[in-house]
Amino acid sequence: MSINIPVLGEETPKVLGKMLNLEASQLSLPESSDQMKLFLGLYVVFQAFAQSFSHSILGSIAFGLGSAIILYGATFYLLRFLKEEHKFVKTMTALAAMGALAAAAYIVLHLIVGVALPPPLPTERLVRFLLFPILMWTAFMYAFLFRHVSMRSIPAFCTAAFYVLAIQVFLSAVAR
Repeated sequence: MSINIPVLGEETPKVLGKMLNLEASQLSLPESSDQMKLFLGLYVVFQAFAQSFSHSILGSIAFGLGSAIILYGATFYLLRFLKEEHKFVKTMTALAAMGALAAAAYIVLHLIVGVALPPPLPTERLVRFLLFPILMWTAFMYAFLFRHVSMRSIPAFCTAAFYVLAIQVFLSAVAR
């Protein structure tokens, strides 16, 4: 029995799976502002929930909203600078979907380590250490997506690293 979510369409889950394996780009996604809004909403929820382990509730919500605003605004102005505005909806959908998946992976990792290790052990330090590969994967995924928006490899990776650093390091420290 398959789950049918009208906003996603039939091809979107397949394309997202291929994007995880770096086999498809965001240009394979359908042009749908409803999908973009759905994935931005999921991005906010998952990012806020991921931060709720170490932040206050208000700080987590501020982080989720702030990270979505940074992601949206930076992507809008980046594509405007590159004169690729017509790729905005697909690129934003892909960035939000991949960011939500990375946050979901962090949540699962935190829950597994939190359950496996009782509170006196340094669970939070271990989770932060294990977060690094997820951050690297996010940066590489964003770089892959930026490569398909007519950026060369090094500028795409630098831009992706800036996105990850701005959201996961700087904004996380501010939104306590």
